[in-house]
Amino acid sequence: MENDARTIKRTRSYFATLRTIYAKELRSYLLTPFGWVILACTMGLQGFWLQTVLQIMSKATGEGVMYYILSNVTFWFFYIFIFPLITMRTFAEEERMGTLEGLLTAPVTTTQIVLGKYFAAYTFYLVLWMPMMLYPWISRLGNVYTSFKYGIDPEGVIVYRLADWYGAFSILAITGLFFIALGMACSATTRSQIIAGILSTCLMISYYFIGRVTELWGEFPAAPIFHYLSCTEHVSAFSRGLVDTRPLVLYVSLAILTLALTKRIVDYRRWRR
Repeated sequence: MENDARTIKRTRSYFATLRTIYAKELRSYLLTPFGWVILACTMGLQGFWLQTVLQIMSKATGEGVMYYILSNVTFWFFYIFIFPLITMRTFAEEERMGTLEGLLTAPVTTTQIVLGKYFAAYTFYLVLWMPMMLYPWISRLGNVYTSFKYGIDPEGVIVYRLADWYGAFSILAITGLFFIALGMACSATTRSQIIAGILSTCLMISYYFIGRVTELWGEFPAAPIFHYLSCTEHVSAFSRGLVDTRPLVLYVSLAILTLALTKRIVDYRRWRR
């Protein structure tokens, strides 16, 4: 009984410390101009994408609103660069300001530091997409209506297909698991935010083009691997309402491996001191 009580106490203390780090990091996003500027830019671009897509669908339909939004070149340009903006500060900024040393010498584990920062960055990432998820619940917006039915377009009226909408939000949330972790790993390797941002951008662009390999060189024996890794194909399928568990397994696995690498990097910096 005494051992059980000690285990429960240690567990509560562990998660209490984790919540403290998480809350501190989340406040750095939500209570600073940096976070609000990113949120404002994201909402502005979401409105631009929606307006552009509705103009396209008024002339030619066949796919849902979300498919056209997520296939937009502007969307992918912004989507790749949003992760470095969110994550480049996580470790590099604290290293530059000298606060990371105090955090690493505090009575907290490296896992708590990495997970606290990761969950805060990921929460802020989800907040960025929340405004777009409210669009289907606006009962009337010009000639746009909301329906749970799939693929209806009566008399030229554009209809939100909720299967597409929530499928798209699901894949954005799933891919964010890995890309946030990747950006944090890059930030942990340097004290310069600029270098961390450039490094994470290059890695994410490289991963993006991995999914385009079959488009450039056609089908070949290893092509199924590139199809499986293709974030563009995952987004395209989910934005049509075709939900699959394989991308979830892929991105969760990649996120865990990347976070483990980040922990090792931070551990090296901790013990080097």
